[in-house]
Amino acid sequence: MIETFWNICLLHDISSRDQLLREAVRVVQTRKTLELQGSMHEAALEPEKLFQMMKQHIGERELGHFPGDRDLFYRLYQVGKDIDLLDYALQTLQQDRVTGGIIVHSGIMTRFIEMCERNDYCNLLIAETEKYLRGLVETQIYKQSSFIITLLTESYIIAKLLKIYFEAYPNVQVIQGSIYQPLPLTEKFDAILTIPNFGLKLDESEEATIRDSEGVAVNHLLPLLQDAGRISVTFPARMMFQSGSIAKWREQTNELYPVQSIHVLPDGIFRPYTSVKTYQVELRVSPSDEVILGRLVLQKTSLVADREIAVNSAALAQLDNWRIDMLLDEDQDTLRSFQQAPIPKVKLRDIADIFRGKSILKQDLKAGNIKVLNISNLEDGEVRMEQLETIDEEVRKVKRYEILPGDLVMTCRGTVNKLAVFPETEGTVIASANIIVIRFKSSILSGFAKIFLESPVGTALIQSFQRGTTVMNLNPSDVGEIELPLLPQDEQLVRINRYNEENERYKTAIREATARWEQVKNKIYSELY
Repeated sequence: MIETFWNICLLHDISSRDQLLREAVRVVQTRKTLELQGSMHEAALEPEKLFQMMKQHIGERELGHFPGDRDLFYRLYQVGKDIDLLDYALQTLQQDRVTGGIIVHSGIMTRFIEMCERNDYCNLLIAETEKYLRGLVETQIYKQSSFIITLLTESYIIAKLLKIYFEAYPNVQVIQGSIYQPLPLTEKFDAILTIPNFGLKLDESEEATIRDSEGVAVNHLLPLLQDAGRISVTFPARMMFQSGSIAKWREQTNELYPVQSIHVLPDGIFRPYTSVKTYQVELRVSPSDEVILGRLVLQKTSLVADREIAVNSAALAQLDNWRIDMLLDEDQDTLRSFQQAPIPKVKLRDIADIFRGKSILKQDLKAGNIKVLNISNLEDGEVRMEQLETIDEEVRKVKRYEILPGDLVMTCRGTVNKLAVFPETEGTVIASANIIVIRFKSSILSGFAKIFLESPVGTALIQSFQRGTTVMNLNPSDVGEIELPLLPQDEQLVRINRYNEENERYKTAIREATARWEQVKNKIYSELY
């Protein structure tokens, strides 16, 4: 039925998401009007009469001009009069490749419902409801009369659709409004569920503590909580550890609305809409002694906790981030010993200039005077200079991306993290956009930093700043937050020299063993006949 309705619409250039939703609403609203009037002798309704009735009672003020004639409306009516508007809206939004809005996994709503039931919450707000249509369809939470549910959406047509669908449910109300603006609501809620838009900068007032869409939305929703209420919000990774205004926002938010729980969501749960790493965070009005940290995994269609630990809320408040991945690492003794070690530590951003390389397209690669370092040029902790590709460009135009001898280079995309100290070389070499360059100004030697960052502790620290899931995605500003042990330079040199000596001894042994193996193989082959 839904596909037939779509096909008729598409044949008449009714193709956008809102157009498809609007015409389904028009048809269902016409049917409901006929029911109210007792004019359900549809067989006797000719196309012209049906068309005129629609124009008279539905009008153009609410839904706009109907983009067709009586025959088109008659066909749409016959196909769509009994359509399930909620399921139709879900499928239409899932097929929308233009707007590309997130459709949230129903497991998140299921966990939200379970949290509400445990705490005897009854008055619920679901923000930007179009993102939770799958959860509404699969859980049918609106059929639980113990819940009073407010559905909020910024879209006029989605609000109209929801109002028509939920007319028969007195425990559900639909309101139109944006979570990125102050909401003129006097009602308070026991629980709020939201997944704000990721990564947008909003034009907030100068006094605003944050302009990022995620923080702005939460700031507007938190005042709507009852005294014992909670908000469950989905955040991308950067909101958990980024410095600056986001770090200040985390601190202020945790003071006013303490964190109750943080769970790492499964990789790829929001594909194809986004592949960034995500977290489900619960904030509450009243403080608690403990914060629950955990990982969620998919078991069939359910989200279940794979590992959970409780930490002291005061201890979490002392942290300048919400990077819980390291805390959840079952083998974290080494990391804990580094964090608790009395040795001084320093953040990379305080002792180094950090920048990402230049975006270079395949068609830009040609014979030229500028060499380009990419992921494939880093092997076994070294730079393979003989494999560098080139571009033809003026040096002054790419000077900001130039790599100097002694710089530490690391991959920021791909599937494997690679590190190398850039050697002495002739000519100009620049980094590609897949490479982050770390140029130390003082205190730390590049070779020592490389050894530390490729160690188990360094690897764990790098992974904790991952924004991507399967494919790595590191940001230079996040890398700047990584802490290194601040040893005297003579001690750093001792470790660098010992590392290099043993590494050379290892490679020599590998070369000798490889050569011996080739000799033995060839001798045996020659004796076969």
